[in-house]
Amino acid sequence: MKVTRSKLGVAALAVGGVLAFAVPAGAAVNLQSESPGTGTVKIAKQAQLKAKGAATVVTLNVSCPAGWYFSAYASVTQAVGNITTGGSNHTAEATCTGSTQKVKIPVTASPAPFKPGVAYAIGEIQVRNPYYQYFYANTGREIVNVQS
Repeated sequence: MKVTRSKLGVAALAVGGVLAFAVPAGAAVNLQSESPGTGTVKIAKQAQLKAKGAATVVTLNVSCPAGWYFSAYASVTQAVGNITTGGSNHTAEATCTGSTQKVKIPVTASPAPFKPGVAYAIGEIQVRNPYYQYFYANTGREIVNVQS
């Protein structure tokens, strides 16, 4: 089989085109992974039942850069008998310290009280820098409601 110069040229262009797209994409992923964090949120494993299950208090561990601001949100859902009960709540804006901050969020149950045992929680934060740029982080996990 005879390979002509025009076929070699087309092959070289094709390889060059693939590399032109692949190399910058790899670099972008690398730069993104090295950028500084804007905020993280983790949910504590246990939540404290209050008022015979009318509410549960979820603890979020929030971290964001010092001098920035955050608002936190928590949602809890639990199967109780043959129904699903749940609720959500949020905090007012607070100042980030640069260290992990424990944020306790009371969540009221509806239509039925929470019970001791496994539930599912979602935690979210909205982080704002001094220039009013907003960043978001969220997570979800199984928690255990326990009597306080």
